[in-house]
Amino acid sequence: MVTLSLQYPQIPLLFLGCMAVVIFLAARFLKITNVSMALLTAISFLLVLFYLIFESQLLQMANHSFNGFHNNLARLFSSTAFYTYEPGAILITLITFVLAFLVSIYCAEYLNLDSRQHAFYPLLILMICGLIGMLFSANLMVLYLFCELMSICAYVLVAFRRRTDTAIEAGFKYLMMGSVASIVILLGIALLFISYGSINITDLRGSTSWPVQIGVLMFFAGFCLKSALVPMHTWLPDAHGRAPSSISAILSGILVQGVFYVMLKVTLELGFDHVLLGTILLCLSLLNIVVGNLMGLVQNQTKRLLGYSTIAQMGYIVLCMAVGLRNNLAIALQSGFFIIVAHAFAKSLAFLTKGIFYYYVGASEIKHLQRASRLPLFPSLAFGLAIISLSALPPFPGFTGKWIALTSFFTLTDNITVLSALIFLAGSLVAFGYYFPMLLILFSKPQIQASGDNEKRKQKKISPWMGIPIAAMVISILFISVAPQDLMDVTMEAAQFLMGMMR
Repeated sequence: MVTLSLQYPQIPLLFLGCMAVVIFLAARFLKITNVSMALLTAISFLLVLFYLIFESQLLQMANHSFNGFHNNLARLFSSTAFYTYEPGAILITLITFVLAFLVSIYCAEYLNLDSRQHAFYPLLILMICGLIGMLFSANLMVLYLFCELMSICAYVLVAFRRRTDTAIEAGFKYLMMGSVASIVILLGIALLFISYGSINITDLRGSTSWPVQIGVLMFFAGFCLKSALVPMHTWLPDAHGRAPSSISAILSGILVQGVFYVMLKVTLELGFDHVLLGTILLCLSLLNIVVGNLMGLVQNQTKRLLGYSTIAQMGYIVLCMAVGLRNNLAIALQSGFFIIVAHAFAKSLAFLTKGIFYYYVGASEIKHLQRASRLPLFPSLAFGLAIISLSALPPFPGFTGKWIALTSFFTLTDNITVLSALIFLAGSLVAFGYYFPMLLILFSKPQIQASGDNEKRKQKKISPWMGIPIAAMVISILFISVAPQDLMDVTMEAAQFLMGMMR
């Protein structure tokens, strides 16, 4: 089993916060290029990723050789505001930094046609900081502040192309609904503080008074909105559909799932009965599966369709977690974490390849995907791989995660769980109705053009800045396809951590 641990979660946050300031100042006063800003951002994420991977070995060396320095470091960064051991949060954190690193490389070319690049990269870094801070927060006010940091950066990045009316509209809608969620969360925290006199999560347990119950429900409802659980989902297709493709990859790939995991973990910590919580989440997940898949059938804009796909995929993830909570079933929780990782790479790959289609041939609607024939075959194959994985066709990760989930569901005699499994399966079948038309259009024979025009179109080449992240994601999906057990081993500890909170 792979051990997931992180002793000082504050260090990456401090480092990334400083790098956001450095990149902004360098862009404003030293006038560094977009490529330089992208590389600085990517290097920042890569350094933090190395820190997360090798921290245990580094700390052992420090303790052996520089014992005094290490003890001072421990005193400096020790705080009750953060969890120091949280395997689920670390798993999501690792995926987040991998995707952020690849997206930063991608933006070295993708943002060349945009202005205000000096603001984009610091906002991206701070948005990631907000998510990571939320994942590790052990204090409700610290969690709220990091949530606001993440949300404000996300609002601005969704509306980043402010000369486009639809982007401003999507950003404003996201802002309004996100602000309502933030107010509800803050009111819930206030009720909990009035009842307990503390905002440390570990202190807020045991009371059955009505202010506590209402406070926990308000916290839960606010995060359901931020997690795009139906019927509080209406902001997501617009926001993810109108944001730059690089931001959509982060938002749909891991940010929404990370916010949901924070809600799940903290709600359990606050004493919410796990069977009741699982029942509520089960109902919401079924709504997500039905609404996400049915609405996906009537979309003609590619990124908006992918947004509704994210709503449906959230339904699958939430259903796995709900069944695990209701039945104390670790394998269901594992399958939920597995789908989170599989979806992160597949959905990010889909958005980034969609960005290539738009950047080079102006393909925004599904019917425009045929224009990809003017590009090398690799982006089309990568997009096809992402769609096939999301469609849950074997042997790709989307299929593996859903197969594990379904087999665990059908081992139970609970009628509600069996019915949910049938809806889970039906939703996956309905999804073929909007996934495969995209593939048919993408790989269909293009209209006949003049030979000279054809020759000219064939000269378009994909920038390595955009091609390398695509290739890395393709390799990641293929690796998980051939070695799913490695990922299952990693998710086991995260599932067991949640199991330990059901008391």
